[in-house]
Amino acid sequence: VIQQYEAVGHAVRAVYSYAGMADVAMETADSDYRSAVASLWDNIVNRKYYVTGGVGSGETSEGFGPNYSLRHNGYCESCSSCGEIFFQHKLNLTYHDAKFADLYEETLYNALLGSIDLEGKNFYYQNPLDSRGGRYEWHVCPCCVGNIPRTLLMLPTWMYARSDDGIYVNLFIGSTVTVEDVAGTDVEMVQVTDYPWGGKVSITVNPAATKSFSVKVRAPNRSVSDLYAGTPQSDGIASISVNGSEVAPRIEKGYAVIAREWKAGDKIDLVLPMKVQRIKGSDKIAATAGRVALRYGPLIYTAESVDQNMDGVLRPESALTTEWKGDLLGGVMVIKGTWADGSALTAIPYYARDNRTAGDPPAGWRAGSTEGGGRRRALSSSVWLKDQ
Repeated sequence: VIQQYEAVGHAVRAVYSYAGMADVAMETADSDYRSAVASLWDNIVNRKYYVTGGVGSGETSEGFGPNYSLRHNGYCESCSSCGEIFFQHKLNLTYHDAKFADLYEETLYNALLGSIDLEGKNFYYQNPLDSRGGRYEWHVCPCCVGNIPRTLLMLPTWMYARSDDGIYVNLFIGSTVTVEDVAGTDVEMVQVTDYPWGGKVSITVNPAATKSFSVKVRAPNRSVSDLYAGTPQSDGIASISVNGSEVAPRIEKGYAVIAREWKAGDKIDLVLPMKVQRIKGSDKIAATAGRVALRYGPLIYTAESVDQNMDGVLRPESALTTEWKGDLLGGVMVIKGTWADGSALTAIPYYARDNRTAGDPPAGWRAGSTEGGGRRRALSSSVWLKDQ
């Protein structure tokens, strides 16, 4: 395995193998393992990585294709998204660098969360960026049935990490989680937030005993991969305070480090910048030439055929705004704009795609049926929109 420097072959087997290699590298500090893992990470993230955090273009058997070959109908198997999260998580534990958490947040909110429908009853085996079919109740190769929920159920694992001198806050999710044995005490972390819809996050730090340690809060970087660039800039933390007093912590490997004596009830309040971003792919990616993707916070957006004509062009100068729709798809922030022909553009989060149908199902249709060319009459949707 230490002779591997390019991600090739079956994407699921690959990323699970790389996660195991990262474990060995972390536990042993073996330089050959570390070198191989770093090279594989670089090859995936900077040459074979989808904007949704998915991996595996499917040009080989359910696997990776050549560098920069990122077609819109890419495979992005749900299980490979799970393994991609494990791989990034192991590297985050090894190097305590926020860029790995930036990437697994991207995969979690888009490629993985988008694998299941809003009812939690049907799932995608693969997650292309141009969607043309509905989700399954079951699949003849049912690996995703177990992998998706077990990965989502590990949310506390993805949220926090621990070091000898403190706690790393990797995800912003309303929750109560106890992180054990921090500077000799257990620490309850209570988050209150409506992220990813808004950027305000409140974190109450409740150590079992008053102790000195660091709380290291991830300052998001939305453009870790060299493959994609977003404008306007929407990285970092706009403001941060402790117990109502603004602080200016140093940034260390992508984390805002707050070192102090913590007692139960101490509260960190922060604001993350939340802007609609236009994303352009690298000139090396043929599939994204003349196209643009939209992002808000960690969420990639898609245009769906029930809302508009999918052949429209989104001009670079077209204004884009957000609007909360509490009665749509369980409550989502939509991106609104205008196509070049003057018609209205509506984009929804990628994870929420294919939860509406294009009309009544054909006669005799049943859940899970493949009659009529699909499992149900789903909408079409696209992440990459024409902008010229």
